[in-house]
Amino acid sequence: MKRSHRCRDYENMGQEIEVKLEATSAAARRLLDAAWLKRLETAPPKREHLVSVYYDTAASALREHGMSLRVRRIGKHRIQTVKAGPRGTCGPFCEQEWEHEIKGNRPDLDGAEDSALASFPRKKLKRELRPVFATDIARAAIPIRSGGSDVEIAIDSGEVRTRRRHMPISEIELELKRGDPAQLVKLARRIARATGAGYGIASKAERGYGLSSGKGAIAVWAQEILLHADMTTGESFTAIALSCIHHFAGNRAAVEAGDAEGVHQMRVGLRRLRAAISFFKDLLQDRESARIKRDLKWLLGELGPARDLDVLISESVEPLQRERAHGTELAILKTDLKHRRRSGFERAKEAVASDRYRQIVLATALWATGGAWSTRAGPVAARRRGRGVVDFAAEEFARRQHKIGKRLKKIAKLDPHQRHKLRIAAKKLRYADEFFAGLYDRRRAQHRLERHGEALKALQSALGKLNDMQVHNKMAGDFVRTKRRAKKKPQKAFALGLISGEDHARAAGLMHTATKAGKHLTATKPFWN
Repeated sequence: MKRSHRCRDYENMGQEIEVKLEATSAAARRLLDAAWLKRLETAPPKREHLVSVYYDTAASALREHGMSLRVRRIGKHRIQTVKAGPRGTCGPFCEQEWEHEIKGNRPDLDGAEDSALASFPRKKLKRELRPVFATDIARAAIPIRSGGSDVEIAIDSGEVRTRRRHMPISEIELELKRGDPAQLVKLARRIARATGAGYGIASKAERGYGLSSGKGAIAVWAQEILLHADMTTGESFTAIALSCIHHFAGNRAAVEAGDAEGVHQMRVGLRRLRAAISFFKDLLQDRESARIKRDLKWLLGELGPARDLDVLISESVEPLQRERAHGTELAILKTDLKHRRRSGFERAKEAVASDRYRQIVLATALWATGGAWSTRAGPVAARRRGRGVVDFAAEEFARRQHKIGKRLKKIAKLDPHQRHKLRIAAKKLRYADEFFAGLYDRRRAQHRLERHGEALKALQSALGKLNDMQVHNKMAGDFVRTKRRAKKKPQKAFALGLISGEDHARAAGLMHTATKAGKHLTATKPFWN
C-alpha cells in the first residue's frame, strides 16, 4: 500500500501556491489549443478521468470540523484523501492533506490513523460515514515554465452531483511548483484575459455540500484567519486579504437572490479588506494598490443604499410601528422606503452581475497573491515585506490604540464627523483583533484580547448607532425634497419627525455607553506585548 502525506502548512511557505479560475467549458477547451501556452509547455498534457466520492456523516461532522474525506478513482487506482481545511483560512499557505492508495471504493479508516481523522472515534465514524456527493471530472494537467518559474495548469471540466441534483464544473487551476508567485499571477492574468475567466471562490467540496443541502443562495460569514508566528508581514497580508475576498465574494449569489443578510455580509467583507489595506498601508504604496482601493470603494457604494434603507426600515420604522399600531403616517413612509429599498437591491444585483465586478474580484485576488506590492524593488520595501508579523502587529496595534485613546479623552466634545472618524478607527482596530488573533494563543493574551475586542465592539456599536442617526437625517432630507408622491409629503415628514425624535431621545444614552466603552478600552492591558 502506497502512502503519502502532503502538508501545506507554514513550513512549505512560498511553494504550492494556487490560483483557481472559473471559465466556461468552451473557453477552457480553447485554452488547451492556445499556441502561446503550447510554447511554454515542458511536457505534453496529462489527461485523466477523475471520479471522486466525498463521504461524511448525516450531521456533516467532518465538514463542521473543517475536514473533507474523498475516495478518488483514477483508472484502476483508488486514492483516499483527507483534507483539514482548516475551519479558518490562511490564504495559499496552509492546507493539510493526507492521501494514500486503498484497495476498495469505500474509505479505509485504518489507513488514516496519521491524518486529522484520528481525532474521531474510528468505529463510530466508520459506522456513520455515507457518500454525500461525487465529482466526475475530465482533467488536462499541463506542466509549463514561465519566467523561470514552474507552474502546473489543471483544466477541469465535468460536474458535481448528488442522487437528485447536478451542477457543471469548469475550472482552471494554476499551482506554483517552483519559483516566484508574481509569475503565477502574471500567467493567471493572461489566462483570464484569454478566456474571460473569473476568480474561483468555492471549492468542489463546498459546491458539493451546497448542492446536497438543497438550500438556495445563503449569506457567507467571515471565517477565522490562521496566521503563524513565523510568517512575514507580506505573507500575513496575503492570507488576511484572501480571507476577506472569499468573505465578500462568497456572498455574490445571496446578493443576486436579494438576500438582505447577503448584502450586509458582502459589505462587511469589503470593509474588512479595506481595514486590512489600511493596517498594511506601508506595504501597499503603488498604483495597483491605489486602483484596488478605488474599485472596492465603488462596490461598497453600489451596495450602500440597499443596506442603509434596510436598516432604517427594520431598526427604526418597524419598531415605531409596533409602538404606534394605528399610525398611518409610518405605514405610508414604510411603503415608500420599501420601494426605494427594492431599487437599492436591484442596484446591488446589477453591480455584482456586471463584468466590472468579475474583473474587480479577479484583480483583487491576484493582487493579494502576488501583486506589484510583493515585488517592489528597493531595500525599504523588501524590509517591510520580510519583517516578522509579530513585531509588525505589535507596533501597529500600539500606534492605533494610542491614537484612539487620544480621541476618547475628548469624546464628549467631538462633532458628528469626528465621532464618525473615531468609529471607523475603532472598527478597523476590532477587525485587526480578529485578523491577528491566532498569533496570541497564550491564555493571558487571549483573555486580554477578548476584553479588548468586547470594549471595541461596545464602542463601535454605540458610535455606529449615533452615525445611523446622522444617515437617517440626511436620508430624511433627501426623501422629503423628492418629487415622488408629493401629495403625501406631510404624512411622510411627520413619520420622519417621529424617527428623528426617537433618535434624539436615545442619543444621550448612546454617548454614555460610548464613553463607558472607551474607558474600558483604555484600561485594557495590551495583549500584543
